[in-house]
Amino acid sequence: MIKLVVSDVDGTLVPDGTFDINPEIYDVIRELKNRGITFVAGSGRQYASLRRLFAPVADDILYITDNGGFIRDSEGNTWSKKHMDKELVKNLVEDAWKLPDIDIMLCGKDYAYVKDEDSYLFKWMTEDYRYDMKAISDLANVDDDIVKVSIYHPEDAETVVKEWYYDKWKDKTLIASAGIYWMDCIREDINKGTALSFIMNKLGVKRDEVMVFGDNINDLGMLACADESYAIGSARDEVKAAAAHVADTMQNQGVIKTIKEQILSK
Repeated sequence: MIKLVVSDVDGTLVPDGTFDINPEIYDVIRELKNRGITFVAGSGRQYASLRRLFAPVADDILYITDNGGFIRDSEGNTWSKKHMDKELVKNLVEDAWKLPDIDIMLCGKDYAYVKDEDSYLFKWMTEDYRYDMKAISDLANVDDDIVKVSIYHPEDAETVVKEWYYDKWKDKTLIASAGIYWMDCIREDINKGTALSFIMNKLGVKRDEVMVFGDNINDLGMLACADESYAIGSARDEVKAAAAHVADTMQNQGVIKTIKEQILSK
């Protein structure tokens, strides 16, 4: 019997960087709760953004945010925080500025940070992702516990980062694609999968009691935690290969369809 349903957000439930969520998911989450099943939003987004996205059921779900950097319960209490070494953050930022046409966002406990409040990135994150943001001129020395360094590129972040940056830093930080525009750097020992494992252990849930949905490289750790793992039909090929099943596409509401067919119809 499934006791935990976990879903990535961008590229799985909504188009990247939007709030275009099908409101039917709120009724699905309510029905899951009625059956004693917990829904977990497992995302690269910050907590404030997810609370706003899931506002009608925000007090009914658990949160894996910042690719596993934080775990919070339905009341906003922090279950786990895994921040990066400050010197590592400084070095990652200073090197990232050498990459062409990029911008950088640092993710802390309550805010995300960019260099310029007039930048496209600041406006995009506040207006579309609905992040809580601050502009800091010196991102290499932000006074906060940073859990994630995100490198943004307007066309293809993965290609740009893998020109040389990835090879230089891959042994000191986990670098993973979080969509076309993002490459995220987090602690080597932290990802969405380690966060999900923490929740499973805390709640006493086994892998055959978990259903997980994802679409990108940063979802692989979560998928590995569950027997009932689903790649969305629009997922990357590597994710489809790793998942036990392939659901319908994001555009065709693959997550909602699967939950209704596999859980709520029974």
